[in-house]
Amino acid sequence: MATSFHAQAVKSLNKSSGRKRFVFKNFSQRLEEIEIDVFRSLDPLKTEPSEGSSFFRDCLVQWRELNTAEDFISFYEEMMPLVQTLPQVLLHKELIISKVLARLEMTARLSLEPMLRLIGALSRDLLEDFFPFLQRVVGSLVSLLKSGADREPEIIEQRQVAITFKSLSKAQRNGL
Repeated sequence: MATSFHAQAVKSLNKSSGRKRFVFKNFSQRLEEIEIDVFRSLDPLKTEPSEGSSFFRDCLVQWRELNTAEDFISFYEEMMPLVQTLPQVLLHKELIISKVLARLEMTARLSLEPMLRLIGALSRDLLEDFFPFLQRVVGSLVSLLKSGADREPEIIEQRQVAITFKSLSKAQRNGL
């Protein structure tokens, strides 16, 4: 049964031909427009982290410049001393994954995209050491969806989760 929340229209950019620049679309219309393609990405994927760094740290620094949400800034300040080098990331992997997964909640909506990207970066740093955390990650993502993210097309469209699983499947195929 659809509630008034589900039927709420949101102003969106009109992608069809016509005079009106913006049109109002309800949830189902916005959901139908979602395209997730994990094989093509507009973001270039670095093959190596910065010199003496890790993918996680590089991603954390990049998102610190892009995201000014209070929740993310406090996470950044908490994590930065622990992730200066790849050996530090490997040493603190339990703490890092726990802190990232603790921040995956709808109340910190503005920090969700960086957190999802950080999970992907962490999986690239840890490779086969990420597999023991996979169940916790999937559980947190399911919990996030149950807490209201399933009603937010912008969150559903976050392809970073799919990219994480894609990179893990490549690692598994290569025998890592």
